[in-house]
Amino acid sequence: MPAKVYPSDTSELALDGAQARERDVLLQLQAQLPDNYTIYHGIHWSRIEHGLTVTGRIQFLVLGPSGIVYSILMKTGLMKVDQGRVVKQLGEQRQDVFNALAEQSALLNQKFRLQHQGNLRVEPIFYCPDFTIPDPGGLTVNAERVVDARHKDELAALIQTIDITADLFSSHSNPKAIHSFLCNELNLVPEVGALSQAAETLVTRLSHGLEQWVSRLNFEPFRLRVTGTAGSGKSQLAFSELQRNHGLKARTLYVCYNRPLSSHMAQQVREAGLMGAVVFNFHALCDRMLRDAGLDVDYASPGVFGRLAEQVLATPLDKRWVFDSIVVDEGQDFDQSWLPVLQRCAHSGTRWLWLEDPIQNLYAKPAVSLPGWVSLHTPMNYRNPKRVVQALQLVQREFNFESPLPLDIEAACPLEGLPLEFFEYDNEESLLSQTAKAITACLRHGFTRDKIAVLSMRGHEKSKILAQASLGPHSLRHFTGRYDDNGSQVFTEGNVHAESVYRFKGQAAQAVVVTELAFSEFNEADFRKLFVAMTRAKLLLVLVGHSDTLQRLRRAVFA
Repeated sequence: MPAKVYPSDTSELALDGAQARERDVLLQLQAQLPDNYTIYHGIHWSRIEHGLTVTGRIQFLVLGPSGIVYSILMKTGLMKVDQGRVVKQLGEQRQDVFNALAEQSALLNQKFRLQHQGNLRVEPIFYCPDFTIPDPGGLTVNAERVVDARHKDELAALIQTIDITADLFSSHSNPKAIHSFLCNELNLVPEVGALSQAAETLVTRLSHGLEQWVSRLNFEPFRLRVTGTAGSGKSQLAFSELQRNHGLKARTLYVCYNRPLSSHMAQQVREAGLMGAVVFNFHALCDRMLRDAGLDVDYASPGVFGRLAEQVLATPLDKRWVFDSIVVDEGQDFDQSWLPVLQRCAHSGTRWLWLEDPIQNLYAKPAVSLPGWVSLHTPMNYRNPKRVVQALQLVQREFNFESPLPLDIEAACPLEGLPLEFFEYDNEESLLSQTAKAITACLRHGFTRDKIAVLSMRGHEKSKILAQASLGPHSLRHFTGRYDDNGSQVFTEGNVHAESVYRFKGQAAQAVVVTELAFSEFNEADFRKLFVAMTRAKLLLVLVGHSDTLQRLRRAVFA
């Protein structure tokens, strides 16, 4: 097992320059040191203002099983050796690296002694992987604590040698006490602004992998069915298809199930200036086709939505409803009877892309049959941190399924994420107050209100949360049921977005509060809704549930 890393969320971040070099050394140490060693670093965390060092000018601290702390000062590029001292030119300033290392190491020891009435043994190590010390024996410090370009791959070996030798004859402070001290001293709490930005960059970069796979496929006719789990990059793939066709001056029809998702995609299309892209949810598409043919839809008539597809099939359509490419999103929510409507929008050479996730089938619809289509399957989830995916895999055991429901999802995002949080309620009054506390918890972590989404497990008509204008000090941003002239949703002026899990499908937020969790049966439908809700969280997930339900879920997660 590799060494433990604190913080653990940034090992695979796409960095450049000095940050990338430090990231590479971090990964090298993690791989070469065993799991009874702990590495502390500062990449993308609260001490980011110090130039990615964990304390002062030190890039890494390593805690060995003996209780020795190794403070590693890393310098890249060229340096000078002057009278036994290594000097790094930083602009107009000259830095004596040995002095800097000694000062920081002494400061750590001093602070530990004040807090724990004991001594902390700190072994300073200077690491310069690009520079060769001409005469190590002439240095004014112990040359064995200097790792230059000739021995750049031996840093971990040096640490282990010192630790094993020291452990044979010395007793140092308790490693647990040292770990607690370092976590407190280094303030190892994620700086959420930086981490959120890093997560966005990382997830976007990784999930573009699906887009790259598809871009390499070449077959005729192009009819591709992509079955991908939540966070696998289906949305990026859909948008890249719209961008591709814009460049080719080809007309594209994007169709999904949910009106909020179509509104969200339409806004992205407008902002990107993608001419030739038409965005609808399925029922709005039917409505527009019928109105274009001069027919009005009587929405007061019972069962009107079920008859829309039949009406379109019976209506002559203008050729402007024929497209060069058709993208179907949320395909798991489509009826088989809708396919002929979409086929009327295609010509013989139309490029088809069908995107779906069977686990997110909230309406118990059978899969649409697409004979002769090429299929691509991906279980890789890039959106959600590992803690969320692992929690899903654990809580699935608590649900009852009439037939096995394979949870085909793999955590592909290297971010660990923040620990899940739980808030219990027993009645309507405590539901409101506990949800308000959950929002406050997100703010306490550093998330701004516009990065938080409150998702109700109930629909709009039954939800107590979605009927509120505010929760405690937090005003809620609700969908009003109206759309503007561009087809965008009109919301109230609240600060925290609140929505039902049904209407938030296909979207995500940095911090997600899932509320009104109350399962009596723990059946398949309950799990599917919970899956959709939990996979909306990019960094922090908070569950607000009835005591019986929440205790069962918490027990599953922490079993």
